[in-house]
Amino acid sequence: MPKDRIYLDTSVLGAIYDTEDPSRIENTEQLLARLSSDEGYESFISNILIEEIERAPSDIKDGLKEKIQEMNVEIIYESDECIELVEEYLRQEVIPLKYRDDARHIAVAVFNHIDYIITWNCKHMANIRNKRLINGINMMLGYPQIDIVTPMEVIGNE
Repeated sequence: MPKDRIYLDTSVLGAIYDTEDPSRIENTEQLLARLSSDEGYESFISNILIEEIERAPSDIKDGLKEKIQEMNVEIIYESDECIELVEEYLRQEVIPLKYRDDARHIAVAVFNHIDYIITWNCKHMANIRNKRLINGINMMLGYPQIDIVTPMEVIGNE
């Protein structure tokens, strides 16, 4: 049986440093432990996550880079086709222009045939309205549908 292909966006790793919600830290750590030990997943991050980490304060940046090195993840990269898909998400106003990187995360995952995006971003990504609109655009342009979920859905703390 093939492994589920999952993509982690920056909000997942960034949650390790969440000072406002200890449960997010706990759920994120459970998720990362499960992904490290579970044979059922093939995990991916992208150049976008790496770019966003580079903009973080140095103590957080160093910690996140160390965490990535500990993880069994493959890095995927944007292509021209990904950027075209980003532009369509923005043109259709699924993702606001100000949050272009959210559209970039989605597009790189869709283009690389990822099964699930895992994110803490419920405002622009893991919500019913946006998932429907994103998958509608994907279908219209001949791309596969994608499921966008929170770490809690993966670890079973729904």
